[in-house]
Amino acid sequence: MSPVNSNRVKLIDPADGPGRTTATLVASLAARLGVLHLITGADAIGSLTAGFVQLGREVSKTAKGARLREALESGRAGTNGYALWKTLGIAKWISAMPPSPILDQMRNDVALLLTDDLEETLELLPIPGRATGIDNLPEMEPATFVDCVLGLWAFSTELVNSIEALAEPTLAHSDKITATRSPGPESNGSILR
Repeated sequence: MSPVNSNRVKLIDPADGPGRTTATLVASLAARLGVLHLITGADAIGSLTAGFVQLGREVSKTAKGARLREALESGRAGTNGYALWKTLGIAKWISAMPPSPILDQMRNDVALLLTDDLEETLELLPIPGRATGIDNLPEMEPATFVDCVLGLWAFSTELVNSIEALAEPTLAHSDKITATRSPGPESNGSILR
């Protein structure tokens, strides 16, 4: 199954896994927020980037991801990205970082927005978070620029789908707001403005 589905958001728990509750979703978010004051910004960014790299590797196993990967690797962006990651030491840095499960975390956070018992659960705070370190981590696969770009694509696709799904019930009852919606920022065709 693809980590990215362009038509729906995946907020249902897998049948073979533990079920999520509002308390576990809040605890997950609280733990991530709680650990931020214990780590450096470089560690936080590195772990998030490593998460995009890992997601990019996963999405590369799909037909669409494989096509995007091939296009990126054979074009100027792939060549330049590889050169930057190698020369600036990004590949070495990110390869040593524990990857954050960014897609699962985003899905959990979106699921929190849809719970009907959030206020009651928040009254149970503080929910203790568990800080994690980089001790005893398994050996990491080398991080690549293309893996990261594909991970960003997969994550952003899921994020857009999630936001649209959250707004859908309200939009369905509005007066054709989609017909009057602005098409977005104008582009003059150049990525360098």
